[in-house]
Amino acid sequence: MKREILIFTVLITNITFASTLAPKTREVREITASKKKIDTLSSLAAMHLRERGLDESAAKQKVLKSLKNDEHTNDLIANNIVKNLNEIKKEDIISYVSDSVLFEKSVDLSTYESLIALVQKNNTMTLDKILLEKINMISVENKNIKSLYSA
Repeated sequence: MKREILIFTVLITNITFASTLAPKTREVREITASKKKIDTLSSLAAMHLRERGLDESAAKQKVLKSLKNDEHTNDLIANNIVKNLNEIKKEDIISYVSDSVLFEKSVDLSTYESLIALVQKNNTMTLDKILLEKINMISVENKNIKSLYSA
């Protein structure tokens, strides 16, 4: 008799906890998915432009028009830049993209010219032969990323 009561109690407890944990797990997944959506390069650049006074819908449209690749490819390229150029932070890339959008310039972070402009915007780095070779290597990697994800 005691064994059946114990089994019944454990069963009821499991059912109760299972029903209360499932919605919280869904909430965590939804929050994580929405956070990933917010943390894309284009959305961060649009948020930066909104902070500077641009209308939200106009900022999104201008950023999407200015960035050459899709969101996933741009994020991979930006992460590659941050990983290989220690002095460049994601905020520097966001600022560079935002400034380019304001001047209605197209931005393709896989090109050597864009990387040079990004590095020149950062005042802590000087362009020497070693850095130029590193930038060239990063631009080749970024073009490979671009070709892999555009196919």
